[in-house]
Amino acid sequence: MTTIDFESSERVWSTPVDDAWTRPSERTTSERLERFLLVLTGVGLVAVDLALVFGAFMAAHWVRFNAADESLAALGLDQYMFMAFGIAAITSVLFAFRGLYDEPRPYAWPTRLYTIITAVSTALVVALTVSYFHGDGAFSRLWSATGWAIAIGSLIGWRELATHAYTAVRERVAPARRALVVGANPLGKQLASELAEWCHVVGYVDNGTDLVDPSLRLLGPVAELEHIVHDYAIDELIIALPTRRREQVTRLVDRGFRRAVTIKFVTGIGELLPERLEVQRLGGRSYIAFEPVAKVGWMKRAMDIVLVGGGLMAISPVLALIALAIKLDSHGPVFYRQTRVGKNGSHFSMLKFRSMCVDADKQLDDLKHQNEASGPLFKIKADPRITRVGRFLRRYSIDELPQLFNVVRGEMSLVGPRPPLPAEVAEYEDWQLGRLRATPGLTGLWQVSGRSEVPFHDMVRLDLHYIRNWSLSLDLEILLRTVPAVLSSRGAY
Repeated sequence: MTTIDFESSERVWSTPVDDAWTRPSERTTSERLERFLLVLTGVGLVAVDLALVFGAFMAAHWVRFNAADESLAALGLDQYMFMAFGIAAITSVLFAFRGLYDEPRPYAWPTRLYTIITAVSTALVVALTVSYFHGDGAFSRLWSATGWAIAIGSLIGWRELATHAYTAVRERVAPARRALVVGANPLGKQLASELAEWCHVVGYVDNGTDLVDPSLRLLGPVAELEHIVHDYAIDELIIALPTRRREQVTRLVDRGFRRAVTIKFVTGIGELLPERLEVQRLGGRSYIAFEPVAKVGWMKRAMDIVLVGGGLMAISPVLALIALAIKLDSHGPVFYRQTRVGKNGSHFSMLKFRSMCVDADKQLDDLKHQNEASGPLFKIKADPRITRVGRFLRRYSIDELPQLFNVVRGEMSLVGPRPPLPAEVAEYEDWQLGRLRATPGLTGLWQVSGRSEVPFHDMVRLDLHYIRNWSLSLDLEILLRTVPAVLSSRGAY
């Protein structure tokens, strides 16, 4: 792009001269194409979703009856077709409520899997329940299960393909959204770096008083913001000014701009804001309302009991073999009991398979100078106290399995912050005590993000994010991510 530099009040600004792709008419055309693509994509998603779910249950009908013996069908083909269409329609409605037709956004695969499974399952249950009260005959259970499995499998594959296809087409049809950062200060520079993956950061607007890097592309002073937004066809306006300097920008925002612009700013309370919040209008003033600790529903405890109960029965032979290996490998008890700090500072005895020698705690003072962890944590990769069997158990986190009994007793949960030692809590800063506001867990965001490789302050931030944004779907996502994290043994020592 050709530019002309000129000085004003000893500050250098940059302005466009002839750049066709910044012209409002050009951007308006691309925006219309983008909106058309979004509508076309939404219609296509609905049509294919309906066809896939309907086709899945009709394929299940063929597998159950035509491939076996059609005389086994107690109901006619037309009834099964009507039921298949009903399930497909309800599934599509549930997808719409969950925002899956707004834009095929690249959700994390556990979130997409959870949404598809719950939607299809709910649709099937609702359709069968309505049919029962309507007085229809009983539908084949094998047909229901087969159709359910085929529908979920086909929807997962289709949604993955649709996401990649939409992204590829959108990048060709419409250019990336153009962002302008108001504030050439350290925060503005950081935000520009973080947003570079999602949009094209055109430059900065500032009066030059907070300029931290002469190489930053200043497009003009704040007083010229309205003209700059129009001339550079800005889509996103990122406010990075401190509160004391926002008055001038506020007046411009109140007046509005000559084009559609989305305005974003970073609040002064930063990471305290959870994902779920609401804006309330009280007494003529807007308030941001949120709860610093998300309310945990009874479903979390129910999920713990059901999964742990079934899991203990399934792995009981494995637990017995591990206990035998520990006894044969070294002298001492099978289990190691350690006092840990639970929810709201309560103490409890946490169980683990013993992975160290019996006098490991007595050797701790002699090894503190070798600590490789940050903060109040103590970790050594080549800890001499670990036994041969214990090294294998720690590598794949098998030594944590006895904590399933702590979950049954309600002292822990499957998902939550790791319970710290009392000595660690004694060294916490005030903000770090917030991680004690939730029931500790066997796994959490920290474990699936690298375990011991994650610095302590980042571990606390991950725990606080989980506590503020808890949901059942987040728990399921963490549980699904735990399996590959454990198998990779990354950060486990």
